[in-house]
Amino acid sequence: MLKRGPTTAKTAAALLLTMLASTGCRLLSDDAGVFVDPRDDYVTATVGPPLAVPEGMESSVGDTWPIPEVVDQPTAKTYAGEVPRPRFLASANVDAIKIQKLGTKSWIVLADAPEQVWPLVTQLVADSGVGVEREDPPAGVVETAWFALGAGAGDILREGIRAGLAEEEQTEGGAWLDRVQVRIERAIRPGSSEVHVVHYRTRSESAGDIKTSAVPEVEAELIAKIAAYFAQGPATASVSMVAREIASENKARIVADERGNPMLVLNIGFDRAWATVDGALERSEMNVVATDRDSATFRAVVLAPRRPGFFARVLSRNGGSDGTQVTISLHERAEGIVVEVRDDGGAPVSRDMAEQVLVTLREFAA
Repeated sequence: MLKRGPTTAKTAAALLLTMLASTGCRLLSDDAGVFVDPRDDYVTATVGPPLAVPEGMESSVGDTWPIPEVVDQPTAKTYAGEVPRPRFLASANVDAIKIQKLGTKSWIVLADAPEQVWPLVTQLVADSGVGVEREDPPAGVVETAWFALGAGAGDILREGIRAGLAEEEQTEGGAWLDRVQVRIERAIRPGSSEVHVVHYRTRSESAGDIKTSAVPEVEAELIAKIAAYFAQGPATASVSMVAREIASENKARIVADERGNPMLVLNIGFDRAWATVDGALERSEMNVVATDRDSATFRAVVLAPRRPGFFARVLSRNGGSDGTQVTISLHERAEGIVVEVRDDGGAPVSRDMAEQVLVTLREFAA
């Protein structure tokens, strides 16, 4: 007769523990387990019937958090399992505050949304001690009243104008009055902003006597001073409710063409679009191997994601491909500057590859 000894019992216990470990925590946290996890119940939630109010009674109850209509995304995908996190082909974070320049024009790019930048601009004007002639939150515009350079000292706006004007220009032809318009726009990168500055000069405040952007150096100095002011963090992080709907259109959007191929549409001029794509490529992990401004194309290599494991890395170094070469082209069309991704033969690359490249260009644009 065989007897079950302690070794057999230990073996059974070890087998049971192995089976429990292999199933993970699903028995405890899944909806069908012992402890129900309600965090994903919203996925299958449905809209219930409206509140029924008895006849003869009035109700002021409304939907405090209405669910907005979902905008159709032409490049959206459906995933059977977990939705993967987006992967950018870049190795460095974008600067929080930077000055961009194209020709004689310059502007500030901030990583914050317009509704976060609006309080900074209004605080800047208040700190400068000049009056406000116009505030238009939906347009993202703050315009000062006319002010004299000699009426104050030490403020950002007057210092910027003095720095940009030659000494004789400050009083040439009599007393001058100055005005500054600061305009906030949505930037190319989602969730970021651009700040543009326009300088006006006049002697009589009449419409025919007003000079706009007469001295480019003044606006450049104002941009530098304002950017330095923002960098100092003059106010704690806040959001302006009145500026939530700054009505400047998105400068970049990814859409699908008539064949379903993704493309990036830039609502800016060609020169800036070219500089934008060039700068985004420079900050990314796509190695640019050729640039042709005449044909408006870049040839770049999209690096393959790093493969896990020691043997996988060794095999990749010895015989694997380091990346995929693509051609990024810019075209002027009615809807804007269209950026497309093709292979060496001019055919569209895979949808995933195109979106990967275009999202990278948008996220690291300025």
